[in-house]
Amino acid sequence: MVNIIQLDLYRERRAAAQKFNRKARPRTAYKFMKVQAFEKLTLEIDNMLEGKARDRAMPDAVAMAAGHYAAMRLFQNYGRAQTLAFFEDCIQTAEICDEIIAQLDDELV
Repeated sequence: MVNIIQLDLYRERRAAAQKFNRKARPRTAYKFMKVQAFEKLTLEIDNMLEGKARDRAMPDAVAMAAGHYAAMRLFQNYGRAQTLAFFEDCIQTAEICDEIIAQLDDELV
């Protein structure tokens, strides 16, 4: 008889916990807006780098400077393993794009 469940008290506590969890979670609209801002910034930086590479006629220097900055910042914030994994994903994406373009070229010829 010691383990009596007080259902009303349980419901109140559960409702309070659910209400707290709803407030603690970021809203979907906020996440969507943050993702859009991130994508916009990424595109702006890509365009700026493309412009510098074109203006200076030194695309490799621009790529190395951008890569150096990225590697240093990511390493400081996330460590070696996650930084290397990020760059590996980038390289794999570039390889996949090259394969797709090659297939499209073969199909169009």
